[in-house]
Amino acid sequence: MQPISSPALRQEIDHALHTTTILVRDLSSPVTLAKAVDPGHGGEDTADNARGDTLILDLRPGQATVTAGVGGTAPLYLAADGEVLHGTWDLPALRHLLRHSRIRDRAVARALTRRHRYSSDTLFTDVTMLTERAVATFTKAGVHFTYPPPAEHVAQARELRPGADPGDGLVYLLTEALHPWCARGATIGLELSGGLDSAIVAIAAHTSAEPTLRTFGLLVDGALGAEQHRRRVAIANHVGAADDILRAHEHAPFCAGGIRATGAAHDPRGEFYREAFEALADRAAHRGVTIMLTGNGGDELMAPRIDELPPPPPQSLAEVSWLGPRARDALAAIDDNLAPSAVLPTPTLMGSAIHHPAYLRAGIWPVAPFTHPRLVRFAEQLPLEVRRGKKLYRDVLARVGLPPFVTHPQCKEHFRDLMQHGLRHDGLHLAERLLADGMLLADHGFIDPHAFQRAVRDAHQSTTVPSVLCDTLVLEVGLRSLLVPNVSSAT
Repeated sequence: MQPISSPALRQEIDHALHTTTILVRDLSSPVTLAKAVDPGHGGEDTADNARGDTLILDLRPGQATVTAGVGGTAPLYLAADGEVLHGTWDLPALRHLLRHSRIRDRAVARALTRRHRYSSDTLFTDVTMLTERAVATFTKAGVHFTYPPPAEHVAQARELRPGADPGDGLVYLLTEALHPWCARGATIGLELSGGLDSAIVAIAAHTSAEPTLRTFGLLVDGALGAEQHRRRVAIANHVGAADDILRAHEHAPFCAGGIRATGAAHDPRGEFYREAFEALADRAAHRGVTIMLTGNGGDELMAPRIDELPPPPPQSLAEVSWLGPRARDALAAIDDNLAPSAVLPTPTLMGSAIHHPAYLRAGIWPVAPFTHPRLVRFAEQLPLEVRRGKKLYRDVLARVGLPPFVTHPQCKEHFRDLMQHGLRHDGLHLAERLLADGMLLADHGFIDPHAFQRAVRDAHQSTTVPSVLCDTLVLEVGLRSLLVPNVSSAT
């Protein structure tokens, strides 16, 4: 097998990010038009020991095999069309293959109820996502997918040796994860929220990067935003970063001119705040950034293990009172076809799949240093008292001299007010227009339009708009953008 490694493909990847990743036309003489996977480490990685994103494309007479590495910087969607295998991180590139009759019920039910699962499932039965370490084998008979064995993990946290400082290990491993990227001399960006995760990445990047670091962030309104801005200024000044700020409320969910309001073709699985983060990605691209560091995965590294938590309360469907019969029937199958235990935390992989494509569309390669497998393995062994409340992150930030209002902020940054703003100003009106036009989800039995209409009407009178309305709107608009010709949710 021939590994696709990043150093020789940097220029090709810059172009390939905007197009199809893999296109195999003729199995007797396969042609790869673009090899858009960048492990970022070079060397002869294989699917078993890849330290980042690696795709191994094995071409043999009558067969093409694609094997994923342990990373998950971006999703890889695969679809067979006769004797053609299409692969892309950008679902709209497969729009010509998508059909109303091929919607996958359990994927819709997961999306409507926020019961998301890491799986090869997509919203369409003819499109499959290649999960980490999975194998797709394409022959003239079609494409067959194979999950890997479950990844092994540390069974139990360990005790620290007397005098040991886990902060040294954290900084060392983060620096190791960043070195291949920061040593390239490229313009490095950092998604800086003002929280602990991105602050830790900023400290490590400052140690690793030769060029000036550029930081980018979304600033929310009000007192929360003022505190967030104060923390961001302190962090950016500490690492000597040139800082860019975007006002998040100017790019709220469903805002005029955003991808959802215009009806432009897009993946329905994009995150709630994609309008704001796409604006941030565009700003970074305008500043010449080609690599963007993110704090994705920082929460999962410090999260308590399942055996360290009390049993979770049962999930309730009361908030989603508008579920239709087809979605309710599909709830029994939402745990079907789950991918096995991954090397990286599955919430991290799922977060990357919805967050990172905005950077790819802008020609930027996103890098999440917290997903370095050695760092994940290290964190699995840390005792709970070090991880609880992200004590390890706070200790490291205090040690380098950042003030208490950064290490122990009074208020944690969040986007709840931004969600309320987007739903109140644009989302509810969009829902009314969709109901008047006839909703695709209603036509297919996934939602009850009368119950949904009551929920929208009640939300107008409520002081707080139920945020689960956003899930239905996001899914409806996204599906319409792919399945309804010349759709525009703004009209």
